[in-house]
Amino acid sequence: MRNDLLKNRQHDLRINYRGENATRLDNLTDAVFGIAITLLIFNLTNPNSFADLLTFTKTLPAFLISISFLVLIWNEHLIFSEIYSLNDTWLAILNTIFIALVIFFVYPLRFLTLFLTNHFFNTEIDVNINGDQVPYLMVYFGFVAFALYFVLYLFYLRAGKNKHDLNLNTFEEFYTKQQKSRLLIMFSIPLLSILITLIINRFSFIWASAIGGIVYNLYLPLIIIWTKKFKKKSQAYT
Repeated sequence: MRNDLLKNRQHDLRINYRGENATRLDNLTDAVFGIAITLLIFNLTNPNSFADLLTFTKTLPAFLISISFLVLIWNEHLIFSEIYSLNDTWLAILNTIFIALVIFFVYPLRFLTLFLTNHFFNTEIDVNINGDQVPYLMVYFGFVAFALYFVLYLFYLRAGKNKHDLNLNTFEEFYTKQQKSRLLIMFSIPLLSILITLIINRFSFIWASAIGGIVYNLYLPLIIIWTKKFKKKSQAYT
């Protein structure tokens, strides 16, 4: 599937795509993402009655949100491995940590999305959590999100250090640096959310939960700013 997808993707002519053919490590990573999605499905309510079927249907928003998160992270890995490939010992180690985090991410992601769909859509799904535990759920989720994006940042850091072995051209060196700055945003926001949640939780778990979640709204303006700067600077390499 990865090879078919790569063939149909729009490519930048300024980039030499070194990993258009999936390696065994790429295939293993894809399989782990498949297992993660399977775990999401099998951990939903098993419909043995019509009431169970209605409950199962109510889990759809949580399932779609969870799938979106996983696909977003998988696409990050796909783009990196397509450009740089993963034929490096340190990248293989980082990839092992990455796929372990993906599996570990499934349960906090599922729990959080079920909690949020309960809260916003009144789905009445059985999610057992006390109000004063919500900030710690935010911290739990934020830590795993931070770790995933930090490992992806280390991917590009390693690629930059191997620029001579990879024979990166000037645009690819620029691209690598820009991706590091983007991933710095991606892992800094969960970290900021964790810090704010822990600080405010000393005074109010309600405000800690609310503001800890609101912090993630920073993604949109910061990524828009990054995208505009990237497009403007990349014009120098046309």
